[in-house]
This record gives sequence, C-alpha cells and structure tokens, in this order.
Amino acid sequence: MTMLKLVKDSVPSIEQFMTRYRVGSRPLVLYDRTTQPIYQMDTPAALHRVKVGVPATVEHSSEAGPETGKWIAETTQNFITFMDALKLRLRAKDQLHPILQELVTGYARFKGSKDWEGRSRMVSWLITLNGMKASEEITEEQSRQLLFDVDHAYAEFFRSLSGAKGDWR
Repeated sequence: MTMLKLVKDSVPSIEQFMTRYRVGSRPLVLYDRTTQPIYQMDTPAALHRVKVGVPATVEHSSEAGPETGKWIAETTQNFITFMDALKLRLRAKDQLHPILQELVTGYARFKGSKDWEGRSRMVSWLITLNGMKASEEITEEQSRQLLFDVDHAYAEFFRSLSGAKGDWR
C-alpha cells in the first residue's frame, strides 16, 4: 500500500475525529481502552486543525486530475446550499456548521485557495460556529455578514475558474 493511498484512506476517519472531538485551547489528552490518560500533549498545530475543522491533507491538497470537475461541481453546490440555508433563516449552529464545514473542505481542495480572501473569512466563521453550543443561534446581523462573506468567496471562486490565474488547476 502506498503512502498516498494510506493518507487518502485516512481522511474520512480524520474528519470523523474532528467532528466528534472538538477541543478548546486545553491540551489534547488521549485515552486507552481503560479510559486512563496515556498521553497529555501540548500540540498547538493539532488543536488549530481540530478548531478549524478541516484536515491538513485536504487544506493543502493541490492535485489536479480527473476529479477536478467533480470538485468544482460539489463546491458550487455547497456554496448554493449554504447561501440558501441562510436565506431560509437557518441560524442555529447545528443547522449551519455541517454545511459550512463541507463547503470549507471542498473550497480548500483548490490550489491557491489558501491565498483567497474568501477562504480566511469562511474559516473565521467556521471557528465562530465551532465555539458555539449546538442550540445557539447567530444573530440576524451575523447572518447578513456571513451571507455577504460567503457570496464574496463564491464570486472569488467563480472568477478563479476562468483560468486567468490558473488557481484551480
């Protein structure tokens, strides 16, 4: 089994871990089967990764290949779904977070996306939602700003597809 295949196979389990075990700024504690702490680590990069909610393998991926068209379609779909959710007045974290996380994950697949202004705005919103309880809701003002930021990111993503900068390849 090649290392690339091993990494690609582990991405879904990493995403599941990150979804289930959100941590704050405290050290990450790993437990064995007897629930006894076996490691207590101060790992700021790992904590940041969990806080953002996007695996590094996805964030830093710059592969162009046969799946690129599929990624474009999925990312476009995720943008539209998220903007529609905001327009339908969905405000609770448990309603918005999964959709935004899927959007950020898809958006991060594109080469050059880490330099796009829209990505940093969406990651900031993802961090904001990560810090909320599931039942908490964003305000009407926050919703309008979030819609504005996501719309800006969508326009930026769409412009990148024109190939002028070649960011998506």
